[in-house]
Amino acid sequence: MDDVVQAAGHACLVPLVEDKDFSAPFQKSAKRVSGRVGMVANNVRAMANSPELGATMRQFLDDVWDQGDLPKPMKALIRNKVSNINACLYCSAHQVRVMESQGVAREKIDNMYDYLSHPAFSDKERAILAYCEALTLDAGAISEDVVATFMEHTTAQERTEVTIVAAAMGLLNRLNDGLRVPLEEPMLEIASGISFEPK
Repeated sequence: MDDVVQAAGHACLVPLVEDKDFSAPFQKSAKRVSGRVGMVANNVRAMANSPELGATMRQFLDDVWDQGDLPKPMKALIRNKVSNINACLYCSAHQVRVMESQGVAREKIDNMYDYLSHPAFSDKERAILAYCEALTLDAGAISEDVVATFMEHTTAQERTEVTIVAAAMGLLNRLNDGLRVPLEEPMLEIASGISFEPK
């Protein structure tokens, strides 16, 4: 791939490393991400420019996805909600693909903006997504009503895992947008259907 790749009209800040040039940790991460989205993601290629710190970050992100008791479809809903609030087109498109691969109902994918009232969402999902929205917008100003509902519907372990997943996704949003990581060709159609909810 060329060192200069366009992302939303801007050049990617780093080259996208070829598969053959991946270190062993990046080969492992590329395989894990491919299992979720069906391809080696450009954010893996971008982070591969830093063999040590990039590999540490990829391992962390992969572990957040794979570890813990929170169901992966719930993690995908959280990741999508956070990415949309942060207006990260790269991550939002990827999370739609991940939700599909995790069997999240189309009705939920299509009605994420209406999660508080749409019947496809359970009370627990509403409580978790409302908390993630508030956490993403201003972690220091989450309303007591949101906290109370979140606590009512979750265990201490779930609250911890939800917060880690949401915070990790916010970090990934900033990495991808900051480095101007471009969407892969198969993601462009998904991205064309994404609109960001107003803050």
